[in-house]
Amino acid sequence: MSAAPLPRWRAFPVLAIGVVMATLDISVVNIALPTLSRTFDVPLTRIEWVVLAYVVTITGLLLTLGRVADRAGRRRVYGLGLAVFAMASGLCGAAPSAAALIAARVLQGAGAAMMSATGVALLVASFPPEQRGRAIGAFGAMVGIGLAVGTPLGGLVIAHASWRWLFFINLPLALAAGLLLKRVPEDAPAPARTPLDLGAAATWCGALVALMLALSRGPELGWGNAQVWPLFAISLFLLLWFGTLERRSPEPLLPPRLVQGPLGIAVLLTFLGQAFTIAVGFHLPLYLEDVRGLSAEMSGRWLAVLPLTALVTAPMAGGLADRFGTRPVATTGMALSVGGFGLLAQLGVAADPWRLAGGMALVGLGQGLFAVPNASALLSLVPRELLGFASGLQGTMRNLGIASGSAGMAAMIASSYARIAGGALPIAGAATLDRAAFAAATRQAFGVLVVAAIVATLLAASQKGTGARRALN
Repeated sequence: MSAAPLPRWRAFPVLAIGVVMATLDISVVNIALPTLSRTFDVPLTRIEWVVLAYVVTITGLLLTLGRVADRAGRRRVYGLGLAVFAMASGLCGAAPSAAALIAARVLQGAGAAMMSATGVALLVASFPPEQRGRAIGAFGAMVGIGLAVGTPLGGLVIAHASWRWLFFINLPLALAAGLLLKRVPEDAPAPARTPLDLGAAATWCGALVALMLALSRGPELGWGNAQVWPLFAISLFLLLWFGTLERRSPEPLLPPRLVQGPLGIAVLLTFLGQAFTIAVGFHLPLYLEDVRGLSAEMSGRWLAVLPLTALVTAPMAGGLADRFGTRPVATTGMALSVGGFGLLAQLGVAADPWRLAGGMALVGLGQGLFAVPNASALLSLVPRELLGFASGLQGTMRNLGIASGSAGMAAMIASSYARIAGGALPIAGAATLDRAAFAAATRQAFGVLVVAAIVATLLAASQKGTGARRALN
């Protein structure tokens, strides 16, 4: 689509507000997990569902909503998402219990999924291919702003007010985006050739829920427990059945031909990159507050290092991808993340600010450099008529990475801590918390991430034909 520069960029603030809200509601809740664990007197493996309920809902719905948006109109679906997200944010802030908060987060995730399934597609459709990397780079900077603002803001709110205001801050943002929504051009709905496969969508959601339940319950009950291993089996069965349904469907939610070759690697790297970033943001508040004894406010300031450094490289990465292609830029970013995880794997009970700051800075710089060209490649490798699907696929893998990174990191920490501390599970702020065991579990978990990031670096280096200007026929 060829459009004048002003109309294109007039739509950007509306879409940017949506992504800022979505990222805020991950980062501010991560910083609040220790506070929520103490408030409701529940262990980490349960309170993590305040995060998981949100991201699992987004992940489960994105593929379906991407298709719905292509058929019903992306701007219409985006506007509905804004309204649902705002209503759910109010319910989260007013929640009287942990269960009510988790339920409201499910509804909030549905609203966020509507925005995530359409935001990038609306943006990309407004820019020609040669400017797409810069547009996505600017959009990636908004992700960095949401993360950067969320951590220190969350710490300030918890230190000086109630955690409930972490959700109420979404209300004026959603109102502003709603008032500006008319700036986004109307898009023509695509005619529906076949009905949506709701059975496949439900199967996909069920597989994700079973997997996250298994990861969260495993450390508490034991991985071989009769309540845990069947959940893994159910998740695997549902994933296999989902694949069968997709092969039979005339219009599958996840067309096999579109997730093979270069696009398949870009999809996998999207998942890994987001899992790496969220694993750091999910766990370090617990380490800083419970091992180092920092306040929530100080913890929030420290955690801002990662998104702020990502914000430095994200805008530059789009231009570099437009000029050189994705492979060298993405590979360099992943290699920097390996070094960052290596520094974080050396943290202990004693204060070590240089390793802490250096590790977060390297991960932030690396993921900022990696995420934008990888997103540009993914969206450029599909035909224009499937941009809604591509946006939903990208968001699905990003949020699957968030869910898996959070649940996987919690499972690694809880399992390692239980083994080192003699079977106990960590509860944030508890007087019985073994700080040395928690620090040792932290080192082991980041050691695993070093290995995973090396694998991701090799995958990024193996990419061929994934320049930002290349399109799939």
